[in-house]
Amino acid sequence: MKGKNLTICLYGNPILRKKTTSIKKIDYQLKKIIADLKETMMQQDGLGLAANQIDASVSIFCYNPHGVGIEQEPVAIINPEIIKSEGKEEREEACLSLPGIVEVLMRPARVVIKGISEDGKKIETTASGLLARVFQHEIDHLNGLFFTDRLSATRQKMLKKQLDQIAASSKKTKE
Repeated sequence: MKGKNLTICLYGNPILRKKTTSIKKIDYQLKKIIADLKETMMQQDGLGLAANQIDASVSIFCYNPHGVGIEQEPVAIINPEIIKSEGKEEREEACLSLPGIVEVLMRPARVVIKGISEDGKKIETTASGLLARVFQHEIDHLNGLFFTDRLSATRQKMLKKQLDQIAASSKKTKE
């Protein structure tokens, strides 16, 4: 694991295409990942961030409630899983691992997710609107998916050159 000021893994980094590993116990290492995840998300002014975006292949994401108008500190959810979704909502979506790409995407308008809190308690959370979108976006990351994978084949073809450029810059930063 890297230390402070973690960089975001960009499209093209293989870790972003692998399904993350389920977490069995909350230990010091995991608490460090959570702290790094929250700090990196806040530094990048993100609404959410998945662990694999900071090069940790574990099933955890954090989100910033302030970004959706909720007065609460950043929250981490371990082993998150969508257990119910309903409705449809079309809205712009972007991603810290895909700089410069903003697309309109249809997603369920409301979701119920379950997981484990940072203190090891089972949780179930219902979200709608932007927060529901954040949850779905981050859980997609944990499953090796980008929001662009959910676009039409035509739209994906139109983005190919831009995605290839991001992947090329990702390789350069690794060298």
